[in-house]
Amino acid sequence: MRPLPSKTEVPDGIELGKYKMKMHRNILLAVILLFSAGVVTAQDVILKKDNTTVLSKVLEITSTEIKYKKWSNQEGPTYSINRSEVTRINFQNGDVEQFTEQNVPVTPPQQTVVTHPEVQAAPIQPQPQTESKPEKPKSPYARSRMQFSLNGGVAIPVGKFGTTAKTYNSLVDFCAPFQIFSENTGTSSQVGVGAAKTGFSGSMKLHMPFYERGKSIIGVPLKFNILFNGIMDSEKQAYKSIIEPALSETLNEEYGVYAFDFKVSEFSRYWIFSIMTGIDYTYYISKPFALFAEGTMGLSINHVTSTQLQNRLGGTYIAQYSVYSMKEFNFNYNTKATFAYEIGGGVLLFNHLSIGVFYMGNSPVQLSYNIDAANISDGPDMLAQKLQVSALSIQLGVHF
Repeated sequence: MRPLPSKTEVPDGIELGKYKMKMHRNILLAVILLFSAGVVTAQDVILKKDNTTVLSKVLEITSTEIKYKKWSNQEGPTYSINRSEVTRINFQNGDVEQFTEQNVPVTPPQQTVVTHPEVQAAPIQPQPQTESKPEKPKSPYARSRMQFSLNGGVAIPVGKFGTTAKTYNSLVDFCAPFQIFSENTGTSSQVGVGAAKTGFSGSMKLHMPFYERGKSIIGVPLKFNILFNGIMDSEKQAYKSIIEPALSETLNEEYGVYAFDFKVSEFSRYWIFSIMTGIDYTYYISKPFALFAEGTMGLSINHVTSTQLQNRLGGTYIAQYSVYSMKEFNFNYNTKATFAYEIGGGVLLFNHLSIGVFYMGNSPVQLSYNIDAANISDGPDMLAQKLQVSALSIQLGVHF
């Protein structure tokens, strides 16, 4: 029996040259396979959420993106992809980096870098932090913001503004509605009586806060005030009992005719307008309940309407060969301005309603008047007594 050939022996019927060629081919194929396996494992494979892959060389992984070069063009440009688009990376050394939603912070507090062991991490420059000032908490109190209010109530005259003359001696003692110089009042430089009765007071106010601490608020008010007062009924009767007969008799005697019988058709009224500013203070006892006080000063405009008398007899007469007709006899008062002030306070309810008490006064102002009648309408102004307005107002307010 013929023995089997050994591994080093050449089988029968095969030439030695062909056998060597086949061995060389097998060895070359093994080398190529080993090289190919090394090439495949040398790639970093990026797996995306859309099930596609990227053959790459990963350079840098930050908290928001992955920087890499394409494996087929490693000398080319650097690409980047958002971490949120990647599920994992298979590195060439066998490491695996998983990416989940938790690994993709929306606003990372600190930038971090994960690099492949063979890739040198680029230095991270610290991001400048801008400190924002904490927002001031909104005040729960309405008076901490600008407010507009409308107020109205009664005006009670006080002092000489609400006092009557008491006694009258003659026509010269009384010039509606003011008492003029006489034995009872002295000179016209003295402050006289106003004989005003209770009337109306109103105001419009703009509150502008500038300081708040705790429950206390300080602001600047801008106010426009109105006072309206008529003449006391007792003063009207006294006036009528004196001036109506005195004026009629004096003119009839002066012109020697019986053509004058004057009766009062309109009594004077007080209109006091003022614009003032100052300071106000509000203290909140609780959110719906607060106390406030204010003090203001400014300019006051004092206007007194005319006192009008009508002649019931027509008033036609002849004087110095001329015919005159005096049907009216009016006392017209000139409007004057003066300094005014006001102090007061009250309570604020539910930030939108208020009840307040205010005292307003002004410095004495010298009033003057002229007579408007047939032939004396162009006469000079005559002095009346000085007027000093002072009134106590009780007002209800609505705040916006």
